[in-house]
Amino acid sequence: MSHSPREVELERLLVGPAAADALIAVLGPVAEHKHQVNHFFDTEDYRLRQHHHSVRLRFEDGRPILTAKGPSRALGAHTSARTEAEATIDAKDASLILAGARDPVALLRERATDPAFDELWTGLEGARGEQALRHVGSFENLRRTVRVVIEPGLELVVEVDRTQLQDRVDHEVEIEIPEERRVAAVEAWLEQRAAAAGVELAPASTKLARFYAGRVVVAGG
Repeated sequence: MSHSPREVELERLLVGPAAADALIAVLGPVAEHKHQVNHFFDTEDYRLRQHHHSVRLRFEDGRPILTAKGPSRALGAHTSARTEAEATIDAKDASLILAGARDPVALLRERATDPAFDELWTGLEGARGEQALRHVGSFENLRRTVRVVIEPGLELVVEVDRTQLQDRVDHEVEIEIPEERRVAAVEAWLEQRAAAAGVELAPASTKLARFYAGRVVVAGG
């Protein structure tokens, strides 16, 4: 799987259980439905979390996808950018990772060899030190995607999610933006579409941040 080294993503929470359907109604037909199970890995004392890195093994409709992300930087009111390495792996390697018998970062480094990831690998290794990564938890996500063209030459994949996090359910919209210079235009477009749908948008932290917030994590606060 080829993947851009840089993820630029807009995230907003959708307020109210009917908001997701209302937004999709003004965006257009759903192109895909996806079921995702997301597993996260960290050291015993959560060093990746403390250094704003993450390692995730996602099963998307059963297909295992391994991802590592670095710290984010703000680009707009609700958009951030971060380095992201990602690769589809086979089921055997996924099972070994979940069992603690295969290091997920080492495997991902074998697959994502672009020098643009060097800073990410350095950050991950510096954050974890000599510690092994362990499975720290998981959550499920149901994703509906809608493809829209908001202006000539700018096609977006809008992802509308229903995420089960411990005892809460979040509804949100995520949009990966192809170029940083398009951030303001995409943020304004989403505001306009939400207003047309009568949907209230709220600021969103990442799913991982909300996942950790619902757990008792002592190390690093």
